[in-house]
Amino acid sequence: MKRLSLIFVLSLFVWAFTASPVAAQSATKSNSPTVKFPSEKPDFQGILQLKFNYIKENLTVSDKNAEKFWALYEKYITEEKNIHASFKKAMDSKGIKRETLKEGKGTEEQISFYLNQKMIFKDKMYQLDKNFYNEAKVLLSSKELYDFYHLEQSFKDQCTKRQQQAQMAKKQTPQPAAPQKK
Repeated sequence: MKRLSLIFVLSLFVWAFTASPVAAQSATKSNSPTVKFPSEKPDFQGILQLKFNYIKENLTVSDKNAEKFWALYEKYITEEKNIHASFKKAMDSKGIKRETLKEGKGTEEQISFYLNQKMIFKDKMYQLDKNFYNEAKVLLSSKELYDFYHLEQSFKDQCTKRQQQAQMAKKQTPQPAAPQKK
C-alpha cells in the first residue's frame, strides 16, 4: 500500500522524467535549494502551488523574456491542475477510491476504468509537457531551461523524500492498544 502511494507521487511528476533526459542526471546535485513545505499536508493543488513558488523563487530568467516565461509557466500549472482535476472527476464519477484499489478490493471493471483513465492522463500530461517545452525553449536560453528542469527534478526529489520520511515516522509511531473487554 505504501509502495502504491509512492508510485502515485512519482506519477504526479512523471513529466519531469519525460521532459528532459538531463533532468534525471541533475538529481544527484546537492546544490539545490530547499522546498519550504507547510506544516500541514497539502493537497495536490497545494503541491502545484508549492512547485510554482519554488521554481519562481529559484530560477533566474533574463529580464527580456521573464514576463512571457512566467505567464507561460502559470498557464502550464493551471492546465496541469485541470488535467489532474479531470482525472479525479472521472474516478469520482465511477465511485472509485484510490484506497480501494490500493487495498486490492477494486472490481475488474473499476481496475480497467482506472487503467484506461491513467493512460489518458499520462497522454495529456505528455502533450502538455511537450507543448510547454516547445514554447519555453524559444523564451529561455539553454542554461535557463536546464536550470528549470533541474529545479523541477529537485522539487520532485524533495517531495518524494518528505513522503518517505512521513511514512517512516508513521511506522515508528506506537499505535494505541485496543481496549480489552472484561
